Amino acid sequence: MGSTTTDRASFFDGLAAEFLQHYTRGPRFIAVTGVAGADLPAAADALAEALRASGQQVDRSHATAHTTPDSLRTDVVTPFRTASPDGVLVVDGPGLLGDTLRGFWNFSVWIEHDPERDADWSFVATGRKDPLGAPREVASVLFDDADPERPRRLFADSC
Repeated sequence: MGSTTTDRASFFDGLAAEFLQHYTRGPRFIAVTGVAGADLPAAADALAEALRASGQQVDRSHATAHTTPDSLRTDVVTPFRTASPDGVLVVDGPGLLGDTLRGFWNFSVWIEHDPERDADWSFVATGRKDPLGAPREVASVLFDDADPERPRRLFADSC
């Protein structure tokens, strides 16, 4: 099977638990990015809320398409590390898994938005090569937000 669907709250609680299983302390960084049409801020807010409900100190930030590694480091990462030495920073925005920004994140979420996607979707099942390549391939988690109340986790590997 290529995807799983759950209600919104359970979905983001599960993402938070998955993240916290691997990243328990210290300053931690999560990127939320994806295709045009995906609601990146809403997903980042929902993940931040689930992390707060798990007892984490969470800050939120937004990056633009013009965010550079230097501006991210100077304006967002360094102040966060200083103010929240044991917190989680959730950043949403386009291009966060591109070559120049990908190394900032402990964990990343890639959001698709395709109302026509079959429940058994995967690139392996379709026999197609991923046209976006590396940004989608390096994400920790992929999901489709076509139905915001029932996000679908996607699995784009061949396992």
